[in-house]
Amino acid sequence: MSASTSQRHLQVVAPHEESFASVYRAHVDFVRRSVRHLGAQTSAIDDVVHDVFLVVHRRQRDRSGKGSMKSWLFGIARRVVLHHHRRGARRKRREAAAPVPTPVPDPERAVATLEAATWIDHFLSRLDDAQRVVFVLADIEGMTAPEIAAATGAPTNTVYSRLRLARAKFERALQAREGAVK
Repeated sequence: MSASTSQRHLQVVAPHEESFASVYRAHVDFVRRSVRHLGAQTSAIDDVVHDVFLVVHRRQRDRSGKGSMKSWLFGIARRVVLHHHRRGARRKRREAAAPVPTPVPDPERAVATLEAATWIDHFLSRLDDAQRVVFVLADIEGMTAPEIAAATGAPTNTVYSRLRLARAKFERALQAREGAVK
């Protein structure tokens, strides 16, 4: 009888006599290949192999003498891989259903944004209506002068004039604000 035939005979006849360490050493490469061929993600192969051998360690005494060690290990590997696939699918469904977390704003930035918005609102309130509309549509909403003329019914040259005056007032107000902040 050859050494490999003798080993197979021992595996079938007396599986309980093999130590866990010897089963691991003899079959870890087979289990790793099986897990990979069964479709485990590359990043999870080590975890799946580990889980397979946890089951082997727990169930080794219960193993019946039927079939070879490899067939028993393959059956365990198949079930563990399926379990990992189901667990991954459940995780993906939970992640998809979970609300997207909103980033917590930096308190200093939130205060600065609020102060800037308040300052701009105050500036806009000091403009006359015609200049305010043109300034908001051009510099906040990004519309062109011809689009603003079409939207307001004002001549295009009038839109340019109002926009020039509003921007000049904005520049002066901004300089005054920066001078006051320093």
